Amino acid sequence: MILFDGDELGGPLDLVFGLPLHPLVVHGAVVLVPLVAFAALAMSYWPSFSRKYGGPVLILAVIAQISLFLAKASGEPFEERLNKEIERHANFGEIAPFTFIPLLALLYVRWRMDKSGATVGSAGVRRLVSVALALSAILALVYIFLTGHSGAESVWGWLGKN
Repeated sequence: MILFDGDELGGPLDLVFGLPLHPLVVHGAVVLVPLVAFAALAMSYWPSFSRKYGGPVLILAVIAQISLFLAKASGEPFEERLNKEIERHANFGEIAPFTFIPLLALLYVRWRMDKSGATVGSAGVRRLVSVALALSAILALVYIFLTGHSGAESVWGWLGKN
């Protein structure tokens, strides 16, 4: 059984067990990014949530970031295989992994601040980190929605027309 099919189209990021890699990895991003973003919103408001669940949320955030970059990297071979122009989705997909990086960094900062206790950082700095974390979570949610919606629209809209 061939795990990765490195044919002339896309190399190792094209097929897994004969299935296109892109639709497989995007589901990880579509599930994990909103989950992490909503947890980040909770962390920005409740330090106790951050202390208790910050570590697992951070692990999920790293997995989400990896799935975003895998989805981006596997998207071009999948587009070639489809032989269909999906420019709007591709444009959102190029940006989406980079909108998650600030969220990942701020999650770590907030978790470290809360884990160390209320004595770390002034109240103003803690408030600034909370606001920046909430804004980055909203940005990540918006981009994952736009990317996922445009991708689903291009696939399902295309299937409905043919």
